[in-house]
Formats: sequence, structure tokens, C-alpha cells
Amino acid sequence: MKTEIETADVDSVRAASASWRLRVYPVAVLLALAFALTLAALMAADAEAPGEEIGGDYPAFYGAGHIAADGDWDALYTLDRQANAQRGLFSDQEGRVARFFAYPPQVASAYVPFAALDYHWSYLLHTALMALLLWGTLMIARPMIPWLRGHVALAMAAAILFWPMWRTITGGSNTALTLFLIVAAWRLIYDDHDFAGGLVIAGLAYKPQFALPLVGLFLLGRYWRVVAGGVVGSIVFYLWGAALQGWAWGPEWVEAASDFGVRDAELNGHSSISFIGFAENLFGVGASPPVVIAWALAGATVMFLSWFWWRGDRGDLPYLVAITMPGILLLSLHAMSHDGAIVVLTAAILVGASARRDWALWVIVIWVLGASQMLIRTLGFSPGLPMLLIVVAWAWQGSWRSQLLGGQSRNEGSLVES
Repeated sequence: MKTEIETADVDSVRAASASWRLRVYPVAVLLALAFALTLAALMAADAEAPGEEIGGDYPAFYGAGHIAADGDWDALYTLDRQANAQRGLFSDQEGRVARFFAYPPQVASAYVPFAALDYHWSYLLHTALMALLLWGTLMIARPMIPWLRGHVALAMAAAILFWPMWRTITGGSNTALTLFLIVAAWRLIYDDHDFAGGLVIAGLAYKPQFALPLVGLFLLGRYWRVVAGGVVGSIVFYLWGAALQGWAWGPEWVEAASDFGVRDAELNGHSSISFIGFAENLFGVGASPPVVIAWALAGATVMFLSWFWWRGDRGDLPYLVAITMPGILLLSLHAMSHDGAIVVLTAAILVGASARRDWALWVIVIWVLGASQMLIRTLGFSPGLPMLLIVVAWAWQGSWRSQLLGGQSRNEGSLVES
């Protein structure tokens, strides 16, 4: 009897110790990363070219904020004007744009407060905001992904240590905002606020490669109020742009974004993770057989997602979201390596729906492929494409097993707690 009691005490101590480590270690990792990033930003403050030291794509947003603050909307997509707005951030400005801003004018207006600060402080504020959005994403996802309850810090550290997420948050991009809006819309739909969820989806109009497919898929899924909210929100978004840049802002922005996409494919094609971008990087733009196959695969992805949403019901929403996120990246004309950060949502959903022995290998493979994107310049292509394919395969397997077992996810769109 004594031995049994002592064994139980030891097990209790071990469990308490493990629980303590899972709470404290992730927080320590996050604080260490925040300290290192803050130190790097402060050191860059006195650099001759701070934009080359820190920020990645952030100078484009910072410069756009200056243009918006000056009210120079007609010149927002002018190369010389953007170069002037970024002057002092790069060592060689000679009339060229170091980072081109290709987002709609609404995004430029949102960066006016950031442009009022010195570059290094502005970058730190933006980075902190993106990190807070990721944290907020995990917090509001807890009802739909129950394993997150009590493990938000652990999930946050795991997400940050996934290379594409680290790259997008520290590189001045906004994938964390995209992820937040998607999960916020899902949470509203989960709480039966479908119209409000559609309004939030319309906020993704700054990245139409997400907004348009999502509204279309919700239409196929017969989420009528979500679609109505998306339409109303899109109208409001367009009116906002019209107030800033005139009624013709839409076509002007599309033209600027299209031109940027062509140039970016030439300079950064090795970072492409979509079917089409990946093929064009390796085989060139044109009607070569590999590129034609890539277009066919993108079309097949559209058909697959459409079928998946058409046959699904409200209880399938977690798996619909899980498959759709990597699917949208695969069919996109412009999806880069840092955009792959969005698959952390798919991983979180599927981890919550599987036993550890089922999800551990998937997570390891995805994490390794994500980390290998640090080598894209050496490789000449991004391992993000095979990573997305593996994520889709994992999500499809999870959906198939759920149906086989009687639909474990069919209770108000929630996943069982593993």
C-alpha cells in the first residue's frame, strides 16, 4: 500500500512539473525573442540604412504611410514617389524603389500613425501589433479548437517558431492580420453571427486572393447571411477607397498590383509556393507543359474546394477551414513563402482532432519544410509548395476519418478535445 501511495505521489509531482514547464518555458521563449528583436531594432536606429538592417518588406508600408499622410493619393503607385518616401532607409536609392507598395489605398491610410514615428520605433510597434494579432487569433479560436484552452502560450511559441510565421511577423508583412480576420469571422459564424462574420471576411478585400474565394465558397456552402455580410462589407470597403483616391481607385490598384506581380515573379519567383508561381519560377512564363499542368492543377483545386464546400454542412466547418487555407494558397497567382504561415491554423485544427501519435509526424514534417524555406535562394525554389500539399493531404485525411467515425466535428462546428 505504501509503495502505491509513493508511486502516486511521484506521478503527481511529475505531472505538476510538466504542467509548470508547459506554462513557463513558452513564455520564456517568447520574452527572449522579443528582447532580441527589440535589441536589433535599437541597434539599427543609428544605421545608415535601417531598412536594410531590419524590417524586410516593412519600408514599403512605412513609405506608403508617409504618402498617405501627405495626401498625395494620385502618386501612391508612382515609382519615384515611393522611392522618395523610402529615402534614407536604403543605401542606394538612385531613383529605384527598394520595396514597392502594391496594396489598396485603405492599407496606406492605416499606416499613417506608423509613419509618424522614427523607422525603428515604427517597425517595433508594427511587429508588436502583428504578434498581438496572432495572440488574439489563438484566444478567440479556443471555443472552436478546445485544446488551446490553457495552452495559448505554448501554441503562440510553437507558431512563432514556425519559420514562415517568424518571417512574416519580423519581416513587416501582414499574414498575422489575415489569419486574425479569418479566425474572427469563423468565431462569429460559430456564435451564429453569420452576417457579422461576412463583414469581417470583407476586411480581407485588401488581399482579394483570400476574400473572393472565401465569399464564393461560403456561397456554395449556402451560408447566405455570411455572403450578404461579405457583399455589404465589400461595398463599404470600396467606398472607403473612393473617399481616399476617387471612384476609379479599384482599376488603378488592380493595374498597379498586376504590374508588381510580374516584377516580383521575376525577382522573387524562388519564393513562390502556389502551383502557377512555382512552375513559372522553374520553367518560365508561357505555355510550356509544366506551366500548363500547373494551371490545370490550380483549376482542379478550385473544383475540389467547390465540391468540398457544396457537400459539407455547418458541422464540417473546421475541416472546411482547415483544407481551404492551404488550398487558396495553392491556386493563387501570387503566394510567397511567408504566406505559408497561415497553415498554422490548419495545424491547430488538426492537432485538436487527433491523438498525438497521429499528428506528431505530420507536424514535424511541416515544421521542417517550413524551416527549409530559409534556403530558398540556394535551392532556387520554395519547399513551401510540398509543405502545402502535405497540409492539404493531412486535412483531407482528418476529414475522411471524421466521416468514417461518424463525424466527430459535427457539434456546432467544434472539434473534440484531445
